[in-house]
Amino acid sequence: MNEANDKAFLYQALDLAKIRRGFCAPNPSVGALIVRDGKVLTTGYHYAAGLPHAEINALENLQETAKDATIYVTLEPCCHFGRTPPCTNALIAAGIKRVVYGYRDPNPIIAGKGEENLLSENIEVLHLPLPEIDQFYASYRFWHQNHRPFITAKLAMTLDGKIAGPNAQPIQITAKEINQFTHEARKRSDAILSTAKTIIQDDPQLNVRLDKEIIAKPLYILDSHLNLPLNAQIFKTANSITIFHAKNAPAARLEALQALGANCIHIESTSKGLNLTQVIEIIGKAGVHDLWIEAGSHCFNAFLHQGLLNRALLYIAPWAIGAGIPAFTTPIDFRNAQISWQSYGKDVLCEILW
Repeated sequence: MNEANDKAFLYQALDLAKIRRGFCAPNPSVGALIVRDGKVLTTGYHYAAGLPHAEINALENLQETAKDATIYVTLEPCCHFGRTPPCTNALIAAGIKRVVYGYRDPNPIIAGKGEENLLSENIEVLHLPLPEIDQFYASYRFWHQNHRPFITAKLAMTLDGKIAGPNAQPIQITAKEINQFTHEARKRSDAILSTAKTIIQDDPQLNVRLDKEIIAKPLYILDSHLNLPLNAQIFKTANSITIFHAKNAPAARLEALQALGANCIHIESTSKGLNLTQVIEIIGKAGVHDLWIEAGSHCFNAFLHQGLLNRALLYIAPWAIGAGIPAFTTPIDFRNAQISWQSYGKDVLCEILW
C-alpha cells in the first residue's frame, strides 16, 4: 500500500470520527476502517464513553475475517483496561496484519504503548500524521496537558461594535448562514457555558437545531446570586444544567433550582466575580474537552482578560446600530494572535487563536 492510499483511507477514518465529535467525552471521538487488497471491508466509530471503541465497532461490523487486513484509525489504539478492554488485544486476536493511525494518544497511559504492544506481536504499525487529524485532536491534547477544556467564545456584533441595542435591548445581529455555523459548533462541543444574565435577557434554548435535528447539550451557567428564572427554556432544552454560584446565594433559590434538576456548585468569589479558573477546573474534571461559551460581552471579556480563552470567534454583521451596548469596553490587542477571516453570507467571522 502506498502512502497516498494510506492517507486517503485515514481521511475516510477522520470523516467517521467527525460523526460523534461532541458526544464522546471524556473519551476522544475516533473513526476506523478495515481494508484488505485496497477494498474497504467495514467501518466503525466510537459512539460514546462506555461503548465500544472505533476499532471494536469496526470489527463487530465485519462480515468476514479480519485476518491479514489493515485497519486505519485516527488515534493510536488503546492498550489498557478502562470501561472497555484494550483495542490492541482485539486487533491481535482478530489477525490484523497492519495498523495505520494518524495521531499518537496524549494520554500517558497509552502514548506510544499501544504501538509497542502491536509491534511486539509482529503487527506492522505506521504512524502517519496528517495536519487535519492533528487539528481534530488539538482540544483532546490540550485537555490532557492542562486538565481543563479548550475554550471557544463567540460574540456577535454590528459593524460599529455593538452587541445589543440601547438599555441592552436584544437585537438580531447576524443572518442565517452564520447562525447555522453556531449550531454546528454547538454540536461539535462537549458542553456550552452561558450566564444567568444572558438567560434573563434572551431566554435562549442553547441547544442544537440543524434541519430536523434537535440535540440537547450539557449546559453550564454562571449565576452568582441564583437569579436564573425558574421558567427559562433551558430547563426543557438542555441535556443537563450545572449552575455555578457564590457562597452567599439565597438558600430558597438554591432549593428551587435543585428541585428542577440543576446541579448547583458553590464557587469562590474574587473582586471580579466568580473565580473563573475554579469554574474551568471543575468543568475539566467533568471530562469536557471542548467548551463553547455563548454569552454577552461581560463574560466574553472576563474570560479574555484572564487569559482563559483558546479561541475567540467574532461575528461581524455589515450594519451599524449607533447607540447600543459595545462589545469591548477596555483596550484589547489581538495583533500577536493567529487571525483568519471567513464569510458566511453577508456576515464575516473573525477567528482569533492563541
